[in-house]
Amino acid sequence: MGMLKKLCMTSMLGVMIAVPTYATVVTGSQSDVNLDLKYPLVYTDHAYAQRVINTDIANYVLEAKDMYYNQHIYQVSQNYKVTYEDSQVVSILLTTYYYYAGAAHGMYNTRGLVYNKITGQRIPLYNYVKIANAEQLDNGLRSHVLNYYTGNHTKSYIPSGWSVKYVTDNYCLRGKGNIDLVYQPYELGPYAAGNTYIGFTPKSIEYFNRMNS
Repeated sequence: MGMLKKLCMTSMLGVMIAVPTYATVVTGSQSDVNLDLKYPLVYTDHAYAQRVINTDIANYVLEAKDMYYNQHIYQVSQNYKVTYEDSQVVSILLTTYYYYAGAAHGMYNTRGLVYNKITGQRIPLYNYVKIANAEQLDNGLRSHVLNYYTGNHTKSYIPSGWSVKYVTDNYCLRGKGNIDLVYQPYELGPYAAGNTYIGFTPKSIEYFNRMNS
């Protein structure tokens, strides 16, 4: 384990010890001149699960720091949003933004992290919905069985000329049985659309699972 990784892990675990037991998700942060990282620290009643979850998140923090310190990307930032939580599950969207000096614009990558708070393990998408291929998703959008959302989670329509090219395993929970598949800029729309999402309702989840059982 490299020195940078050791320092990051030690810093995150040190913060964990000091947090009150009633906290569930709090913000950790690290910064430098052109580095601004804000990431989740997750707390559960299960020490092992807590350690597994925060170690997994630490890897994304390390990736962002590597971009800044080793790849010498001009500007790097990170932020997150908790999209759903209950006594057993927490769903987080973690976004890393990066800007190369002289580029026309920055770029970012958003990862959905859905954890079992008892085991600490990531919950795979297929535990919720079965999807056979990209064509099913594309047809679902065009028949309005599925919803299309732009970066600020505004309901819209997939732009003309764009289509679903692959089935992502990147997703988040939205509550009330709703699930969003997460796509990066330029994957389901122009850069201006930001991250785009394919939204499943409980009814469309039942339909896909019945179709692909």
